[in-house]
Amino acid sequence: MADVLFIQEDYFKKLVGVDGNVDFKKLESTIIMVQDIYIQTLLGTPLYEDLKTKIIANPSLSSYTNEKNLINNYIAKCLAWYVKAESSYSFKFAYQNKGIQVKNSNNSNAADTNDVQLLKDEWTLKAKAYGQLLIDYLMANTSTFPKYLEFTNQGVNSSRKNFINGIYLRDTEYQDEIYRRTNFLDNN
Repeated sequence: MADVLFIQEDYFKKLVGVDGNVDFKKLESTIIMVQDIYIQTLLGTPLYEDLKTKIIANPSLSSYTNEKNLINNYIAKCLAWYVKAESSYSFKFAYQNKGIQVKNSNNSNAADTNDVQLLKDEWTLKAKAYGQLLIDYLMANTSTFPKYLEFTNQGVNSSRKNFINGIYLRDTEYQDEIYRRTNFLDNN
């Protein structure tokens, strides 16, 4: 199936505050990647392909008001923040014949890689939060979007949660030292 974008340039720039001079054509490959990896994982392949088919058939989605609402109010917001996060290094670096170059300008300096990573992490958290809102909306509207719950052997099944938490393992050596020091102070 042809590549279909779930977001328009003006709406993308408005949602995430990207400067108007950013070349949207340079973002299209990142948008397609984010849709294929992140958005398809949230929606599942059946709903994802169904939405792409409907966009191809009717780009304005005027015949599909529920799908238009889903895309504009949930998918596009999640998509925009993932694209901003995933494209952050592409805007810092340029792939050229001489190799990978750090972009520079006469009027400004490129951000430090650590600063870019900090921003990327923040934008990814926002994308995940919007992804959870998308999941919550779809779970509350499964009768409107039955393909969300459809299981498939030909692609990805939809997500039911978007956040993954790590496991906290207590640093016993450090805590034992604190206990010894505290206990020592209490006894003297």
